[in-house]
Amino acid sequence: VFREEPALKPELNNLQENCLVQTTEWSTCSKSCDMGISTRVTNNNPQCRLEKETRLCMVRPCHFPLEKNKKGKKCVRTPRPRQSLHFEFSGCTSTHSYRPKFCGVCTDSRCCTPFLTSTLEVEFHCPEGDFFHRKMMFIKMCSCHHDCPRDNDIFLATNHRRMTGDHV
Repeated sequence: VFREEPALKPELNNLQENCLVQTTEWSTCSKSCDMGISTRVTNNNPQCRLEKETRLCMVRPCHFPLEKNKKGKKCVRTPRPRQSLHFEFSGCTSTHSYRPKFCGVCTDSRCCTPFLTSTLEVEFHCPEGDFFHRKMMFIKMCSCHHDCPRDNDIFLATNHRRMTGDHV
């Protein structure tokens, strides 16, 4: 007699079943202009082991023309490049072009930094022909505040100000 076996279901190992997933907020970008790095720690993996994740970030290009500030306003709105651009990292260029949002400036001595971000995979192509993927921060909204990173150094920042609502 022919009998069909029920479909096999993937079994979770004991670590995955008992794992309480914990993930920190992304850190402040290591540079206030041009390409930097942001990090976080998570145990969202099959071994339930704490691991450090990194993503590329760009709060603003160093030589980006800012818009004029409207009278009475203390923040210059989040600018966006007029034309699409390719990101560059370690001599390699993103395979797709993007029109990302950047953070503007605050005219009253506060810092303008990302407040709401998303993380996407970006593919890079190198002159030697290699391809690789890196996670990258994309800014949805910026805010002005007094908790400013010092000297563009991620480790010197007070890190009280964190990016919230990181949506993938």
